[in-house]
Amino acid sequence: MSDVIDGHRERVRAADPLVAVTDLGEDLIETANAVGVPSMATAGPDARSVPWGPLTTCTLHARVAGDDPADSLGRLLDRWISALDAEPDSGLVVSWPSRDTAPVAALVRRGFAPRSVLAVRVCPPSAGGRPSAGVRRAVADDLDAMCRLYLELIAYEAQFGWVPVLPWTPAAARAELEEKLTRDDGWCWLAEQDGEVVGMLSVHHPDHAGWIAPAVAASSPVAYVGSLYARPGGRGRGIGAALAGHAHAEVASAGVDTVLVHYAAPNPLSVPFWSRQGYRPLVTTWGRWSQQP
Repeated sequence: MSDVIDGHRERVRAADPLVAVTDLGEDLIETANAVGVPSMATAGPDARSVPWGPLTTCTLHARVAGDDPADSLGRLLDRWISALDAEPDSGLVVSWPSRDTAPVAALVRRGFAPRSVLAVRVCPPSAGGRPSAGVRRAVADDLDAMCRLYLELIAYEAQFGWVPVLPWTPAAARAELEEKLTRDDGWCWLAEQDGEVVGMLSVHHPDHAGWIAPAVAASSPVAYVGSLYARPGGRGRGIGAALAGHAHAEVASAGVDTVLVHYAAPNPLSVPFWSRQGYRPLVTTWGRWSQQP
């Protein structure tokens, strides 16, 4: 097992030194040149955050080595999938370093598709830029406007078939935004035009980004973009860029030079937008339904 993990780490480091290969833990499953840890999680109506995927997700944390990493990963996937006893509406999820392309054919051949991308931006704090005009910090009285924008964002992302819109989604969205407004050093911003709120962006302060920070090999604090949305009428007119530029300036002034963001891989707006803001793919999450059509 240690040889597999060492081989995996060496290959990933060569492909992308910013990807952090973390320990797997216990309850391993093993095949030739591959090892993994399966897990399952379910979200319910008492959740205080919006589910950005199926309510039940079965995840495989995998490491593969050998001369044919696609074959190694394929054998591990087959063993994992054959042992699953998941409901038909469950999602199967495997996250993989975006630049480690050698094994991903195994995922494609088993019906997995890219669902989301964890992207990274590394910029020295001195290069943060200036805050943008027309962008201001959100306050408690903005909660209703922020909820409307957030629900529009969720509905837009739901078009791509992976994010559910549920009866309790509005309550979860409101609870999530309430928490963000009272923490994260106020790192929530709104864009206004003619007195109307037309966009928002929130960033998790490093104190609250510990759940995602281990994904990147960073020597400094890590922040995380929780959400960004511009209303359709404002897209292509610089609102998203103004919000991102303002946030980057604020984050840099706090001494943070590494920022992460998740975006939907099928979203035709996300890939070019985040690339223009200086982000590049770090880890791709591949997903499929537990029972294929």
